[in-house]
Amino acid sequence: KILKWQKIVRHSVDEIIDVNLRKYVFNRQKEIVINNPKLQNRNIFIDYFFRNYTEAQILAISRLVEDKPVDSFIALLNDILLYHEEVIQSGELNKTLIDVMSKTASDDFIKNHFKKQIEDRVNEFSWEKINSDKFDLLKETAKIKLLRDKWVAHRDNKRKQVNIQYDEIDKVIKFIEKKISEYHTFLTDAGMASFLPSGIEGDEDIFSFAWIDR
Repeated sequence: KILKWQKIVRHSVDEIIDVNLRKYVFNRQKEIVINNPKLQNRNIFIDYFFRNYTEAQILAISRLVEDKPVDSFIALLNDILLYHEEVIQSGELNKTLIDVMSKTASDDFIKNHFKKQIEDRVNEFSWEKINSDKFDLLKETAKIKLLRDKWVAHRDNKRKQVNIQYDEIDKVIKFIEKKISEYHTFLTDAGMASFLPSGIEGDEDIFSFAWIDR
């Protein structure tokens, strides 16, 4: 069960990294469009660029917070809630993480230090906290899922226009990222330094040359 949870939370990390990479590229492209006076007129390319980003993020966020028995982050929380007493309260997760840490720690002082860290952290994740996190995630992403159901994944003929701003999407992404980071550390005893792939700044040379030679 613990190995399954670790696999799902790592999958969620991969998903949010992909979401953040898409956001990074979009923000750089948006900066070019906004700051170039020659691109101020609306056209099919710019419309497609903005719409495609929004819809891709809506679907990616929805995959993470799908409240069904799939490999989503919400499904992970559901499973942890279901087996909380058996795996968390029983100390089984504590024991597993401490055993792994003990194989790599160099001396008893470090082992005892990190053992206490693991125990304290795991004890913070009560059933009530996990359940509260789940419903906070569902609440924060409700508008995103409404857009998915009414406009992106399906075409409800009774749908009403739902407007969403880019900063709203960014806020939701940051909220999900924070929760995924917490549960990744909780389940694996490993923190994430960044949720962006390393070295992406080196690809920005593409913005310094013309696209078409005439």
